[in-house]
Amino acid sequence: MNPRARIPIIVFSLAASALLGATVILVGQDASPASVPVCIKGNGQVRVLIGSTAACDPSEQRTDWVIGGEVTGIAVGQGLIGSRQNGTVQLAIDPSVLQACTGCRGGRIFSGFNDGPVALPTGFPQEIARLELPAGNFAISAKMTVTNTFDGGFDDRSLCTLRAEADVDQAELVLPEDVNTVIMHPYNAAAGLTMQLVHHFSAPGSVILSCYEQDAQADLSYRDLKIVAIEGSSISNLFLGTQ
Repeated sequence: MNPRARIPIIVFSLAASALLGATVILVGQDASPASVPVCIKGNGQVRVLIGSTAACDPSEQRTDWVIGGEVTGIAVGQGLIGSRQNGTVQLAIDPSVLQACTGCRGGRIFSGFNDGPVALPTGFPQEIARLELPAGNFAISAKMTVTNTFDGGFDDRSLCTLRAEADVDQAELVLPEDVNTVIMHPYNAAAGLTMQLVHHFSAPGSVILSCYEQDAQADLSYRDLKIVAIEGSSISNLFLGTQ
């Protein structure tokens, strides 16, 4: 090796939100400018081709980077943007790629609550809570605690419906009125009620929770109500029973 030759080290730092996170170090064995073949993976990682017969996989994008005493040129694959400063090449995903990727959204959480207590409507279903959501795919759940005030009458039945457009889940419970229960619990009786569903909103829409109690005496109330919607990139909803 020529003792006057120097070994250039070029550090390529890849960063684009959570999509890219690798750092690749290329070491040239000659001080004169040289073209280094590399393969860019779909997740932004870079692999250096070694040997004259080496080739990129079908899923990779092949490109050539010019190296010497410093980085003298860079050619990035489709969907990437790059810049060079003091020998460090910064690569990132082209923002237009993310903006055009409708399936890349997800991870946002929307929630609402009402600690109560609030009396349940009587006679017929009425809206008690609503959560506004943007367009997207969501896993939605609702919960609350229903309590009964002792009046010496019959057991009380409550029914609730969680609705996102055409997708619906329902739940119901019966709370007893018994003197022994009064001694054991200050609300006479209390029970949790939960519902959940998945839904795709093609445009901004609402999740609506409607409830009522059948007893006209208005014995029931709810507290600790929550609706939570978790956005995802896609929905899979399969029938789990036997055919």
